[in-house]
Amino acid sequence: MTTERVTDLRSYLTVLEQAGELSRVKVPVSLDQEIGAICLRNLRTGGPGLLFERPGDRAMPLAVDLLASRRRYALALGIEPDQLATEWNRRTTKPLAPVLVKRGACQQNVMVGQDVDLSKLPAPIWNELDGGPYLTLSCHVTKDPVTKTRNVGLYRNQVHDRETLGILAAPYTHLNLQRNKAPNEPFPVALVLGPDPTVVMTAPAPIPFGTDELAIAGALRGKSLELVPCKTIPLEVPAMAEIVIEGEIRPGELREEGPFGEFTGHYGGHKAPRPVIHVKAITYRNDPILQASYEGMQPNESGFLTGVPREAEIMRQVSLPGIKKVNVTVPAGGALHAVVAVEKPYEGFGKYVGLAVLGTVAGRYLKQVIVVDADIDPFDPIQVEWAVATRVQANRDIEILKQLTGIILDPSLPKEEQWATSRTSKMIIDATRYDARNFPPICSPASETMAKVEKEWARYGILLPGK
Repeated sequence: MTTERVTDLRSYLTVLEQAGELSRVKVPVSLDQEIGAICLRNLRTGGPGLLFERPGDRAMPLAVDLLASRRRYALALGIEPDQLATEWNRRTTKPLAPVLVKRGACQQNVMVGQDVDLSKLPAPIWNELDGGPYLTLSCHVTKDPVTKTRNVGLYRNQVHDRETLGILAAPYTHLNLQRNKAPNEPFPVALVLGPDPTVVMTAPAPIPFGTDELAIAGALRGKSLELVPCKTIPLEVPAMAEIVIEGEIRPGELREEGPFGEFTGHYGGHKAPRPVIHVKAITYRNDPILQASYEGMQPNESGFLTGVPREAEIMRQVSLPGIKKVNVTVPAGGALHAVVAVEKPYEGFGKYVGLAVLGTVAGRYLKQVIVVDADIDPFDPIQVEWAVATRVQANRDIEILKQLTGIILDPSLPKEEQWATSRTSKMIIDATRYDARNFPPICSPASETMAKVEKEWARYGILLPGK
């Protein structure tokens, strides 16, 4: 299946609007926290993607949180929400390498040198204590200086001034693994804003180092991405992107960056000297649209952007039988907590699965894995809590693992540990039934009676919420 209706950000906006999943904010709104407040309230009520037509005093529209629901994520791929993990794995089995073209819409307009002006972008101050305006959905395209392998990753960017951006990238990120191979040389980087949604999907995905995320994006969309050469740096970028910022990170140059409200709902990556991106050019489409995401209190878009591909990759990377569903939960940022439903063939299997999940590339950031029986829906927090409360004996079913690799933005880690080794403890909760054959049966009316009531519900005259 291809997703011909979605070929770039603009066609995706059309699909969302037709599905009732986009709201246009036509009144002027302030870039200083007002947009952040609107986004947070909208996210907490399960609202649609937002298109701010008059952000601040800028002429450029701002699209926010377009992928902040499973339905909207699925709409970009032309599938149903319950097909996300299966389709991700089916499509990405055969990556489609991008193709190079001579010209693209992303270069209809070009600002170079002294004409560069980042202040024209409607970058908000999202939360009260943020250190300045931030770009939050920049897909950073880089290349390994030795192998020339391409990488795409999502990193936050503080707008310092007209021509410089800050960046926070942990030591273990693929960008820094590449950069460390030529630490004394300027490192080219292109920030792609508003590309085909599959590029935004793959940028934070747990794809092995050395794999081209743009080839994975091509597989997801069912057609190779078209790329154009940048104007000032030796990189190629998606031709239909809304905006491309071309720049370089220079060795040894640091500038105060932060603080910033992160996807954990806490401030992360405290104010500190960090690398700077010197902007050499900005290219953009006619009437460009800036795409961003609200980062801060849960729920937020990051929970979906990081969680959905991790669910698929865990199911792909764990070869054990019996895994039915995986939910890398949105309230934990799509990174710190997973619930796995299994058909358990023997005692101890739940912990076995937990260890296997933590051992995957996709499970690297996870701090807590709950394993439940297949009768529990891992996406239903009521069912999961019920399983933990009624099927777990702490001395038997909980394992705590110490001194494992964590994430620098985990607010529970001491500050000095976050940027040193980021070592953390992890927990496996086996919430499957122990001695299932003799476990007390679940109490409910007979299935035939429940089916009858469901079929005849209208005649009872009971109105249910949302129906």
